Parts: sequence; C-alpha cells; structure tokens
Amino acid sequence: MEAINGIILAGGKARRMGGTDKGLSLLQGQPMVLHVIERLKPQLTSLLISANRNREQYRQFNYPVVNDGDDLFLGPLAGIASAIQVTETPLVLITPCDTPLLPTDLVSRLHETLNQSDSTIAVAHDGERLQQLCFLAQRSILDSIIQQLKQDQRRVQRWINSLNPAICTFDDPLAFSNINTPDEQRQMEQRLMETP
Repeated sequence: MEAINGIILAGGKARRMGGTDKGLSLLQGQPMVLHVIERLKPQLTSLLISANRNREQYRQFNYPVVNDGDDLFLGPLAGIASAIQVTETPLVLITPCDTPLLPTDLVSRLHETLNQSDSTIAVAHDGERLQQLCFLAQRSILDSIIQQLKQDQRRVQRWINSLNPAICTFDDPLAFSNINTPDEQRQMEQRLMETP
C-alpha cells in the first residue's frame, strides 16, 4: 500500500464537553487521543495531530503537532488544510480525536474503495450515516479546501459533496461512536469495560 499520513483532528472547542479538550479527556485512564493513535498506528506510515490548544500536552505522544492557524476556531477544514500542508505522502487519512473504537481495517478498506473509484476521496459510512470527518484522500484535495475557505464556506459536508466522494460502508455504527458529552463519555467507559 502507498505511504499514508494520518491526521488526527483535535482542534475543536468541545462546547458540549464544557470546553474540556476532548482529545486529552481520560477514557479508561488514558487520553482519548491515545485510543485513536493506538487504533491507527499499525495502519499508517506516519501520524500527526492538528490542535489549537494544549499543544505541548499533545507533543507528549511523540507525534508532530500542527497548529491549524485557527485561533478563531473556524472549523475542521482549516485544521485539515494546515495539516496537509506539512505532509509529504500522496495520501492522507483524516479522523477525529474522539472516536476510540475505529475499525482496525479502516485504512485498507478506504484505500480499496478509493482505488476502485475515480474520486480523490473515500469517506467512511457507518451503515446509518456518512462519517464526514473520517476519510482517505489524495493530498491534492488541499486546493479544493483552500478554495472553500477563501469563499468563507466552512461546512465539511458541502465540501465533500463537491468532490463526488467514493463511499466505503462499514455497517458498524459502534466503530465510529464519537464522544461529545460527559454522558457519552460515561457510556463509552462502560462499553469499553464490557468489550473483551
């Protein structure tokens, strides 16, 4: 498989978590972003983290940390654009920092879908809905993101639709469960305790 750089997005405000930095919130005693790293590391050539705050804390995981230049928190497209600019691999994988159960075959399946399509991007679908911040794409998508941002268009779904994406269906909503509230965090703790 081609060289692929993974970009973990950890730049949001996490308003529903009371402003807590989600990636650094503890889940089973370790930061949530570390769960994501452990899922992705065997699947990728390299990894980096896109973050607006607590960058020194994110550096403790021994991966490059990229400031998305978005102190106004304009959304994930700005973070994706800044991170892609420092990557050198022809393909990039994007995931959020709050999805600790990502599939262990995420990259291989997205890669297969991308190769079988004419698109520049393959997006995960959990069987119920599109996971718009979980995708594999050619590095060249950077140009389209920059164009969107110049037009002050920051909606990820609109940008993805403009690229005629290839869809990779996993039929496993649980694998893409993300954590947005303290209650969801408690539920995930319980789920992880029950999972062998």
